[in-house]
Parts: sequence; structure tokens; C-alpha cells
Amino acid sequence: MMELREGMRVVIRYRSGDGATDALGTVEATGRDTVTVATKRGEAVIPRADILLAHEVPPAPVRTGRPHQVLSASSLRLVAAGAWLPPGSTWLNADNVRAELTESENFVQTGWLLRSMPAAGTRRANSALPVASPGMPAAQALDACEAWYRERGQEPQVQIYSADSSGTLAAECAELGPLLRERGYTPSAPTLALTGSTREAAAGASRAAEAALPGLRIEVADAPAEDYVTALGHAPGSPGREAYTTLLRGGEQVQFLTAWAQHPDGSTTPVARCRLAEVNRWAVVTNLITRPDLRRRGAGRAVVRAALATASGRGVRSYLAEVGADNAASLGLFESLGATVSQRYWYAAR
Repeated sequence: MMELREGMRVVIRYRSGDGATDALGTVEATGRDTVTVATKRGEAVIPRADILLAHEVPPAPVRTGRPHQVLSASSLRLVAAGAWLPPGSTWLNADNVRAELTESENFVQTGWLLRSMPAAGTRRANSALPVASPGMPAAQALDACEAWYRERGQEPQVQIYSADSSGTLAAECAELGPLLRERGYTPSAPTLALTGSTREAAAGASRAAEAALPGLRIEVADAPAEDYVTALGHAPGSPGREAYTTLLRGGEQVQFLTAWAQHPDGSTTPVARCRLAEVNRWAVVTNLITRPDLRRRGAGRAVVRAALATASGRGVRSYLAEVGADNAASLGLFESLGATVSQRYWYAAR
């Protein structure tokens, strides 16, 4: 059975009398013998011995509509974070501070997500992400955040994000934005979070692969190829290669797709690759690369559609891709697959 943690949104099937029933909600407490779930009908205290099945489910939508259009701004950031989460991550929350002081094990998973893996050399793995109130004033939380990174020999970075495509800061970042400016932080160039329907994007994926390049073959693997890691900027023997590979392979369900071109002599060449991570029933497409001399031939589009077809086949309905605002080619690719901009985010650093 999966590990149940406070703050997770789950559905648990458990024995009830002569039959079984379900509890859908957020895990409030976990004990040695029981798990407490906050549901719409109230608290359900479930004996662990009675649990038959437990599954994590996506956060509750904040408005009606299609799944990829209704997720809150902070919940979408959590989906993205789950696809690229370093082992050295923790939650900054007043309850966790008190738990440490009292040597309690009742830690919560909400507040600010602090991520650190300096060897990997990526901002996604080395920045604080505010997703909910940390239970203390923003200035105090930022003090604690800065101290946490200083203890690790790092300069603090904070990922701030908008409520929607307009660029207006989300409520979780509204108070933090001015405070960061006062302390000398400046934002990076924006990155756009695009969301869409996997089924619509995946339609005709096999035909798209054939149309891109004659004989194009898509391969799915559970581990990244060595030359893929190299192409992503981490050469063999480089200091950050092992850490970066750990990040690539991290996550509950991660796969790597390669589009191979077939040549008349029987040889093959990788022309496009991407990474597919499944998080809370969302497909997250990352690390898309295409061979420079074969760009604009449709290979990148084909490998992305194949990734989304893979996710759609497992019942995943929505997908997320993050693209730099100045990357016109990638923006055009995902928009052609029906994705729209859901929010923007920046990294604030001194």
C-alpha cells in the first residue's frame, strides 16, 4: 500500500461492516493504527487494518470545467514540482517548526516547499515554492527560507507565479512579491505553463510519427539514455551529471521517449526526445530536444504526441508543459496540440 502522508488528497477503500466503502478527501493525521481523512461528510477515522486500497488523487478543482482548465494556480505548481522533486526537499511551516522543537513526528506537507540539489544545477531543484500560508508572517518565512539555503551554502531563490495567464501574482505570492523587491531580489525571464487535453493532443499520434519522417519509430524506455543526458548539457564525467540523472529518473512514474529515424543502410539515429512524468493523474512533458539539423520536420511534435498518447492510454486526461516565453518554436508546438497558457512563473534571486 502507498505511504499515506498528511496533506495528501486520497481516496481510500476500506472495510465497513460486511462490505466496503470509500473516503475521498485530505489526509489530516496518520497514526500507527489509524488514518484520519477530512471528507465532505466530516472526518473519517479509518483503522489501517481495514484499508483495502489507497490512491492519491488530483487536488480538488476550484471551479467547474475541464480538468486542465480548473486547477488552482498553487495546485498546478505542485503538479509541476512533483515531476522534478529533489530528495533534499522539505516544507517550511510553523507546525513543522514546532514539531522539530518538540521532537514530534507530526509533520505537515503544506506551506513553502524548499528544494535543494545544488549539484544538479537547475533552478527547479534549488528554489522555494510558496503554495500555501506557512503559518507565519511572510517576512519571517522569508528569513527562515534564506537561513535554510545559507546552511546549505546556497543563494536563496524563490519561485513566484501568476494566478492565470494575465501575469497577476497568485494570492500565495501577492504579499511576497513586494517583500522580495525590498530585499534586492530580481525576477528571471518568465516561463509559461501550458495545459491541455491528452486525448485531443494524442489523436493520430502514430500517423503523425510517420508523417514527420518516413520510417520514424518511437521508443519508450524507463531510464534516460546516456547520450540524452549529455545532450541536456551534462557531459560524461561532469560534476553534476549524476545528480541531474537522479532528478531525471525521480518521480513515481517517469518514462523517456525517443523518435528514431530509419536509414536505408539499416542504421538508426535519434532525432527527438522527451521525458514524461505522471503526477497526480497529470502528464508532465519536460526536456524536449530535437536534433538541430532535423528541426521543423515534425519529429519533436511526433515524440510529444506519442508521450501524450502513452499517458492518455493510462487514463490521464490533462497535461502540462513549461516553455520559456521567448521559445517561439516550442510554444507553437504545444499550442498546435491544443494547449493554452494557464499561468506564468519567475525565479526571484539576489
